[in-house]
Amino acid sequence: MTKLKLDDKSDIFPLRPAFGHDGTKITLWANYFQLDLKAQPIYKYGIAVKPAAYDGPAVPARGGEPPKEKVAKGSKKHRIVASALQKLGWRPKLILATEFQDQVVSLTKLNIPPSGAIRVEDCDPGRDRVDKWDIIFSDPMFVNLDQLLAYLRSMEDPAGDAEARFPKFPVELDALGVILGHTARHQDDKTTIVGSGRFFAVDDARRDAAIPSSRGISILRGYFQSVRPATGRLLLNVNVTHGVFLRHMPLAQLFAENSISNVNNGSFDNAKAREISRLLNRAKIVMKVPWKEKPIQRFMTGLAHREDGKKEEHPPQFAPLQVEFRSPATTRFYLRSPAPKSKASKIQGLNYDGYVLVKDYFAKRYNYSTQDQLPLINVGTKQRPEYVPAEFCTLVGGQPVKAKLDPTEQDAMIKFACRKPVDNAISITNNGRKVLGLDNNALLSHFGISVSDRLISVNGRELRPPTVIYQGGQAVSPRDGGWLMKNQRVVKAGRAIKKWACIYASRATNDTTSGGLLQQTVKAFGNHCKITGLNINPVPSGFATADFRNVYDIRGEAALTATLTDAFNKHPTAEFFLIVLPRKDTKSYAIVKKLADRDLGRPTVCVVEQKIMDGKGQAGYFTNVAVKLNLKMDGVNQSLQAEHPLLKSGKTMIVGYDVTHPTNMNIRRDKEGKVIRPPSMVGLVASIDKYLAQWPSETWSNEGGQEMLDNRLEAAMDHRLTMWAKNNKNQLPDNILIYRDGVSEGQFKTVLDEELPFIRTACQKRYGNAKKQPRITLIVSVKRHHTRFYPTDPSHTHMRSKSPKEGTVVDRGVTAVRYWDFFLQAHASLQGTARPAHYTVLLDDIFRADYKDKAAHELESLTHSMCYLYGRATKAVSICPPAYYADLVCTRARLLNEELYDDTQSNVSGQSAPRVRVVHEKLKNSMYYI
Repeated sequence: MTKLKLDDKSDIFPLRPAFGHDGTKITLWANYFQLDLKAQPIYKYGIAVKPAAYDGPAVPARGGEPPKEKVAKGSKKHRIVASALQKLGWRPKLILATEFQDQVVSLTKLNIPPSGAIRVEDCDPGRDRVDKWDIIFSDPMFVNLDQLLAYLRSMEDPAGDAEARFPKFPVELDALGVILGHTARHQDDKTTIVGSGRFFAVDDARRDAAIPSSRGISILRGYFQSVRPATGRLLLNVNVTHGVFLRHMPLAQLFAENSISNVNNGSFDNAKAREISRLLNRAKIVMKVPWKEKPIQRFMTGLAHREDGKKEEHPPQFAPLQVEFRSPATTRFYLRSPAPKSKASKIQGLNYDGYVLVKDYFAKRYNYSTQDQLPLINVGTKQRPEYVPAEFCTLVGGQPVKAKLDPTEQDAMIKFACRKPVDNAISITNNGRKVLGLDNNALLSHFGISVSDRLISVNGRELRPPTVIYQGGQAVSPRDGGWLMKNQRVVKAGRAIKKWACIYASRATNDTTSGGLLQQTVKAFGNHCKITGLNINPVPSGFATADFRNVYDIRGEAALTATLTDAFNKHPTAEFFLIVLPRKDTKSYAIVKKLADRDLGRPTVCVVEQKIMDGKGQAGYFTNVAVKLNLKMDGVNQSLQAEHPLLKSGKTMIVGYDVTHPTNMNIRRDKEGKVIRPPSMVGLVASIDKYLAQWPSETWSNEGGQEMLDNRLEAAMDHRLTMWAKNNKNQLPDNILIYRDGVSEGQFKTVLDEELPFIRTACQKRYGNAKKQPRITLIVSVKRHHTRFYPTDPSHTHMRSKSPKEGTVVDRGVTAVRYWDFFLQAHASLQGTARPAHYTVLLDDIFRADYKDKAAHELESLTHSMCYLYGRATKAVSICPPAYYADLVCTRARLLNEELYDDTQSNVSGQSAPRVRVVHEKLKNSMYYI
């Protein structure tokens, strides 16, 4: 490690110039176990599971569609891979590990047939049909653990491997991950695995905790693990995680608990049934059929629906009821005669080659009386439905579901997940090790791996908070990560507000008292804004009402939109509107913002009536709303007493950008059956001067699920450079500091290869060939990671949450000296375990050139200080404002397009490509998203 040199000229993945040195030194525990590894030859195989070539009679197509190739997924693929490995001699002779999906790791080369494939037979539980599958093995890849360990000791790139990439040794790290995860994955009846590294015990003996819900779901606590390289050693990162899973319960019970157990009743709740049907899409069920000896496993599409199978030659027929969902007594299907060579015989009383009522079919074929009040279950597809009675079906517990939690469930999830650091540490070292199989593990011993039983300790530092400045140079010293703005005025008032209006919920005809009190409160708010330093006429120019009733009903939404539009139109010259929501309600808020931000371009600030009327905390609430308003009016709320050297000259523009993706959504299709993917939303913000107070934004859509950006990033950067020049006497910045939020480590190189060129091209076009190009430093900021720190000293502990204190920075112990990264917990966590932000430098033209061996200190100091400049709060935030604001822009863009993310309908007719709406032209260069 001593051979690493500060003067390394590589700007891509630059060497760490030095460790940071500022702040009070502290010792922390981290949620990592040290891995001891005995290097020995290991071989890694890729595997693919394909259906064996079919050599039987031709299968006729149904409904004019060719038969689709079978695909093995989930537990089925697990069974097939296990069967193939058994044929190779796995257990007890052959020592190997697998994730039962795509990879096998072995201590010896496997005896694969010359064809490269092993054929196995598989039968789904309770089914008679046997399918043949080929498991195809790739050529073995040698896993060079010796070279990995040598690299960790020296941090020198192996000969011939100086390529700028991150992380190093991905094959070796991946192989170790497969080995360490094998034991938990092998117990598939006791453990549910989500993604590549989240493990949840679903058996009663090891299950950590669960929060049940009436919708048939439970919130479970599980454990994440990942192998991580650090300076001189390998580590296993283990963290507590949480997920939503289906409960083991009969469908009849689920329907009863949700009041949808009588589909033939005129008061049947279609909305609730739609919700449950979406929730159960692709859920695994066990069918216990009275006349069958063995239970049958199937996957359900949902409840029988009147839109099922419309394109079939003989679509299902449904009784003309108002309810959308169907029962055995209201559903007819087309019954074909048995094939000539079939052993099946006709049943007397059934109408063959015609339509038969489901209840009649079961009565005459099996002498079984169906429960006709229950919805039928579709175990086929929407296009080719296959119905079974609900009373046969039981949900298989432990299945992960992509469910949008309702407010009650969200509160339960937050309370469940919000635990003190010591509680999480105990869970990790006790139950977590059991679930992951880290102790007394013969397989790990065979592979020469041992996992320390203690969490590692690391060195950290507590950075001093900056002093916050308000108007007139009034200094405020933060304490516990926050401060009070009492008797302070904003640094700079925004645009003058000569006229403004208030819109509140319409009252009953005879209710004049509460409306009058609210108007008095709004006038008091205007006075408070004036006192806080805003350039505002404290007296509103008028009041208007809107109909906030029944907003979750389509007619109620239309009524609110219409009355809001009227209210806005009554005050055409108002510079902003204070919207008083009758309750905290995401739907009402969305309707207001879509109309004001997107359609009309009217600046708004929303408040909740209960909070603005509460005399106890009214002054503080008024202040919070006032500073938000000042930002929307281009004002500056606070600044810092000591300007960072990089910012003093006013020649550094700071940029943040992020991408958010659609989550927890069912597949939607257009009328041709093509999948409609809702777009991902991109948000980009950039400072306009050295005060770092105003961050106008750019927003656009990206292909759904696509993280990397296209040439629209170039246009967005050009617009932000134009805005900077407009606010800086036509001068462009000398430096551009970029915080790219949210990408995974595997995408770091892609950011440099695909996104950075667009940024450079924008600069080249704007600066021209004759001018010197700006220096760029590009940093990835990540909040969604699994590193946590726990205090070891009560004097360096936040007394309320028991997390580390605000300003805690860690740049060694869990990092690799070869790369320049650090963890920073700038904020004070009020509850639960604090999550630090992780910053990694991908490109640096600025800090090493200007600050040499103090570059790490200056970057940590600047990033930490910026966390105190988040304009709408009087506290340090968890991630620096450019990344925070970019995330807010993405969130607002998604809200303005919420129709694209509404999966209440499984199929969509009309346009095949979603139309993306953007903020109104009048607001696009303001902080409307605050």
